[in-house]
Amino acid sequence: MKRILVIGLVAMLFAACIGCAALAQSQDSNALSVELTLDEQALSDAAAVSGDGIALDLDAGALVDSEPGLSDESNAAQSADAEANKIVTTKYIVYEIEDGEAAVVSADKVIRKADILDYVKGYPVTRVADEAFSGCKYLWSVTVPDTVTEIGEKAFYNCKALVDVNLPDSVVEIGPFAFRNCITISHLVLPAGLTQINQGVFENCQMMWKLSIPSGVTRIGEGAFYKCLSLKQFTMPKSLTEIGESAFELCESMTHVTIPAGVAVIPNNAFKDCVDLKKLALKEGLISIGENAFFKCDSMRELKLPSTVESIGRYAFAYCEDVKTLTIPGKVESVDYGAFFHCAQLQEIIVMSGVDRLGPYCFAQCRALKKADIPESVETIGEEAFTVGYASRIDDYGDVEQDTPLTQPKDLKIYGRPDSAASEYAEEYDVPFVIKKIPATSVSIAEGKSATLYMGNTMQLTAVQKPANAEMTLKWKSDSSSVKVSKNGLLTPKHSGKATVTVTTENGKRAKITIKVVDAKSVSIQEGKSITMKVGETLQLNAVVSPSQVKTKLTWKSGSKRVASVSSTGLVKAKKKGRADITVKTANGKKARIKIKVVE
Repeated sequence: MKRILVIGLVAMLFAACIGCAALAQSQDSNALSVELTLDEQALSDAAAVSGDGIALDLDAGALVDSEPGLSDESNAAQSADAEANKIVTTKYIVYEIEDGEAAVVSADKVIRKADILDYVKGYPVTRVADEAFSGCKYLWSVTVPDTVTEIGEKAFYNCKALVDVNLPDSVVEIGPFAFRNCITISHLVLPAGLTQINQGVFENCQMMWKLSIPSGVTRIGEGAFYKCLSLKQFTMPKSLTEIGESAFELCESMTHVTIPAGVAVIPNNAFKDCVDLKKLALKEGLISIGENAFFKCDSMRELKLPSTVESIGRYAFAYCEDVKTLTIPGKVESVDYGAFFHCAQLQEIIVMSGVDRLGPYCFAQCRALKKADIPESVETIGEEAFTVGYASRIDDYGDVEQDTPLTQPKDLKIYGRPDSAASEYAEEYDVPFVIKKIPATSVSIAEGKSATLYMGNTMQLTAVQKPANAEMTLKWKSDSSSVKVSKNGLLTPKHSGKATVTVTTENGKRAKITIKVVDAKSVSIQEGKSITMKVGETLQLNAVVSPSQVKTKLTWKSGSKRVASVSSTGLVKAKKKGRADITVKTANGKKARIKIKVVE
């Protein structure tokens, strides 16, 4: 009996020791679990595949057969579900296999570094699914393999620590809002195969300063770079044809923008509040500029609108305070409400013929404005189009609100034709009005493109302006000393040679004519080479100049005045027996000679 008690006591002590060891192991395991949760960098990307028993290599992570802490029944159910849906789970990333391809479908929210696998169970990983890494606030690095072709919608949305992103050229689509609110991304090279940048893809990536856009991109979606506050270095590809609304709104650091020729529409708010934008290049082919398109781009110094522009939207260039001159192309039907409101440095506006309407407040608060050139084609000028006020602003409803007293820019003069909308506005608002001459659309020279002018003659040139009632003054100019041209277009030849004579209208229309000046090429004496005269006789010599149209001064001279004298008109008088040479000379040095023999 005693022996039995001893054996039982020993067994109880052994069991207690085993329990204590198990408890210690459990505590160590929990401690290790806490440590791993706090410092994921110390872990490999260990993995577990449920329900198949196939092991991946160690680079992909170790596999386990069941989830820790679950009952055998739960593990069995989960394993069956995983087998049915082809779910593969690494320590932080979950993949799903379907139709012979794999996709990243989710990730643990504590993941810090994501090296996405290229193959799972022999299937290529071709897609990062919608919202796969959304809200992974500790994720700082992502490497995408070259098997992936698609990044889904909101795939990395709100990954606010994401800095390092490596996208392969195999990616041809990045879904809407894929990197929205990834505020710490600083630079990014987009895949070469990308053809469009979808809506809001990089919205609120506040630290992104450098971006490489592929040459094949044709579309930048709505809000694609909205509030990328640091974005400065990027170039729009020539392939681009479409820009979405608010695509670059609040890109405060952007300084230079060239809109490619293929873009026909700059939509609403496209570059709103790009406050550092200094240089804007708009290409021929642009048709429409939307509401607020360049609102408050207050560093812009030059603005040249292409001749193809047809519409300028509400507040399109409001608060572009550094622009000094502006020409509105003739194809623009209407300059909308407040389009150039508060362009504080604007001094001169030229509205080309063809524009139909200037909307209300379109140039209000342009305090430095001195000249507004408005053609007869403008039939309507809206209320307070040029008015300035002491507290002018845009209210909460998007309308201009101006406190009294209201006035007009102190140095403003409106140029236009009598009985026009321009003259009516000037009269109503007490603005000095200057009657503008009817401009020439073209000018030509009636004498043609070329003409010959002979020395000793003059030629009157006639300029023909179109339309016939054009009132432009003309300026004539010769580029050579061979021809002098008067202020009325009268040509006077000075010496042989060529000259280009140009006529220019005061509005810059030009026409040219090439003038060839011809002088005497030879001279001869009609009476021949020699002649005999008797003492006391007289003879009138006649010089023949070639070409005959040349008029030149002739100089006559006798080689022996005692034998025969000659007058300035060529009259010879025989005086004494002997011989004398009589010479005639043109103004340009051409000579002819006749021998005179005087006998008794």
